[in-house]
Amino acid sequence: MIDNQLGRNIQHLRIIHNETLDELGCVIHCAKSTVKGYENGSRKPDLQILQLLSVHYNKSVDELLYTDLTGLENISIDLNSSTNTTELLRKILPLHCSEEAMRNQNFKNGYDLSQRLLEAFSNAEVLSGSIIVRIFEAFAKATDESESPEAVANLVWSVFIWWFQIYDTNKLLSLQDKLLSKKLTTKDFMMLKDTEDISITQKKISFISDFDEIITEAIKALKSDQDWSDLADYYLALRYMVGMVDTDLSTEMNSAVGLQMMLSFMALGNSHAFTFCKTCLSEN
Repeated sequence: MIDNQLGRNIQHLRIIHNETLDELGCVIHCAKSTVKGYENGSRKPDLQILQLLSVHYNKSVDELLYTDLTGLENISIDLNSSTNTTELLRKILPLHCSEEAMRNQNFKNGYDLSQRLLEAFSNAEVLSGSIIVRIFEAFAKATDESESPEAVANLVWSVFIWWFQIYDTNKLLSLQDKLLSKKLTTKDFMMLKDTEDISITQKKISFISDFDEIITEAIKALKSDQDWSDLADYYLALRYMVGMVDTDLSTEMNSAVGLQMMLSFMALGNSHAFTFCKTCLSEN
């Protein structure tokens, strides 16, 4: 508190969330001048205010008080006119196939269903919710039968797609609208806590518990293959960025860790990380 770490954190979080002093004041039930006092250190928030800030920014009180959060960046997805939703997803969540892999019927079924799902998303078409389950099961069976790296990679792909299906239909349609209108912000992409209700949060916790071992083993299998090692590193970073991990950190802190991993992998020549950063990351 002596060096006003809290004040700098509040100001930085407010700025990267594109909030005015008045807007944050409404959230924590304080006047604009009070918020400004918190930021410049002339005022100290009580525990109730700290808890409101904690919930609003998806931070623990300890993180707000003692961790330097000013390194967190605002992330946005910038779509140019030639890039639609499906093309974006194909870049950041690549599907893989080969002539040999397609000889396995389960792999082919999973791959065909995956293409159908992507096209449906692009066209705002509603499909049965069971399609992602069928995709996952098809690639899981293909992995058991053939142990092909393409099947393992697409199994990981299906887990990420399934993760995004947790959110309710209205939020997904809203997200798609922002994708198409090129107005996707950090909070939209990372699906931070302030856009969720308790039921969604519980579903995410259960999902992580159910799939943690599966995705960890799949990433390890890819990492053990020199030709697929970069994809394993990419998915590891992306897993943190979207919050599909069980740690003691807040969602946004996990996202920050994942971002730093992604940038490091890109610097080391990881083509998947480079494509992601080139396609998705820009400073507002």
